[in-house]
Amino acid sequence: MSKLMFRRVWSGTLALGVLAGLASAGDRTSPGNTDQVARLERLLNAQQQKIDTLQEQVSAFNSQDQESQRVEAMKQQIREVLNESDFRESLMPSVLQAGYDDGFYIRSADNDFLMRINGRLQFRFTHYGTQSRNKYLRPRLQRDDRTGFDAQRIRVTFSGHAYGEDNTYHFQFRADTPERNDLRAHYVWVNKRYSEAFQVKAGIFRLASTRSQMNSDANLQFIDRPPVDAVFGLGIGLGVRFWGNLADNRLTYYIDVVNSLNSSAGRTITADPAENDNNPALLFRLVWHAMGEDPGKDFQHQADLEFHQSPALDIGFHYAFNDDQSDRFTTRIPFPARRRLFGSRGGFGLTTTNGLQINQFGFDAAFKSNGFSATGEYVLRIVDPRRATRRPFTPWFLLTGQGSTTVQHGAWVQVGYFLPFTGALENKIEAVARVGGMSALAHDQEGVWEYGAGLNYYMEGDKVKLQTDVFKISEVPITDNYSSLANVNDDALVWRVQLQFAF
Repeated sequence: MSKLMFRRVWSGTLALGVLAGLASAGDRTSPGNTDQVARLERLLNAQQQKIDTLQEQVSAFNSQDQESQRVEAMKQQIREVLNESDFRESLMPSVLQAGYDDGFYIRSADNDFLMRINGRLQFRFTHYGTQSRNKYLRPRLQRDDRTGFDAQRIRVTFSGHAYGEDNTYHFQFRADTPERNDLRAHYVWVNKRYSEAFQVKAGIFRLASTRSQMNSDANLQFIDRPPVDAVFGLGIGLGVRFWGNLADNRLTYYIDVVNSLNSSAGRTITADPAENDNNPALLFRLVWHAMGEDPGKDFQHQADLEFHQSPALDIGFHYAFNDDQSDRFTTRIPFPARRRLFGSRGGFGLTTTNGLQINQFGFDAAFKSNGFSATGEYVLRIVDPRRATRRPFTPWFLLTGQGSTTVQHGAWVQVGYFLPFTGALENKIEAVARVGGMSALAHDQEGVWEYGAGLNYYMEGDKVKLQTDVFKISEVPITDNYSSLANVNDDALVWRVQLQFAF
């Protein structure tokens, strides 16, 4: 529109100039010329008025256009300033922030307080096939197969930090199938970080024993831990942990002092008999992160979900000691049963560690590279019946007649590999295989072999995954609901399918 006005002003000015030139070229003294000059002057004055009006309009329009541009520039500057979080927070400080980041969270504006809420469900189908006539059963007794569904693990977790990021907490509640889905406390601990090299944790936590125990049961390649770990894994405990990372995070150590192994239920002050003896259990674990770009975090998942381009390798060692003088809630261990108990030579029985001194050693390693993973572990347990010849006799001595030191040991190896599918299934399907064995020595050697294989479909990593596996175990050494072991001495074939959903 401003260009049109400019053309009009220019055209009028040009026309007036031409007319003025013609008038000046004529004889101004003649009457005809005088009238013509007067008429042209009137036209010139009128045209000048129009030019002045048009110039005022052009000037007003340009002024509006410039004002609009200035307003738009100011708006852009305001947007850029408000996008600065620090400036926005200083103008409009918020009391709380909320959202989702690896769990639903509520956080204070200064980040001194954080609470994250997570949940998990493992919905499992299990077929447990066993020999109908087990040679260790009493005459005319028969066992049947088991088939059905379980809500195996229902977990709700509240975690975060308080009064600064160095003070963390973790409250997890479970409603698992082994407890008939009753709600109970599972992990309840607080952790104080003094430095990366020294931290203190107090409460109920998973003990630093086998590698399989240190892996979360949400991040396993098989549906659950191996049968060997059902015997040698030391579970959770109530007490205190000293731990930290050394040598540029290449070494991680744990020192646990707890009431007892495999239980957090015992109380200190009770009417006689006491639930806890006066001998705490001691555990030590050391892990060398020999290879890997993220030491300490490369093996949070058993599977190589990260597809490590550079190989990652962990090498670990653990030691556990417990002098159990009649803890009420204690560790169950298998023993080779004597002939008179089952009517035949061999077979396992189960007893407690009451009256026993336990020394356990374990060596483990884990490797990952480009979708391939391998994990292996060897555990040796020394059982010393220190009260074998003193009353009250230990249950181990009464059941086995064994008064000298006994050694039990076991091992397992597991591998996984993501199949080379393309498209929607790329890096989603993993094949896994495992073999394990265990031996309990007393009088005669009694051994166990386990073979297993499975497939995993990772829809959202370990958070949402569908798993199926099948394993054969030659002789079940211990009962364990989580590991799908129903009866001691069963020759069992187990098929499982599990959907895990977590947020």
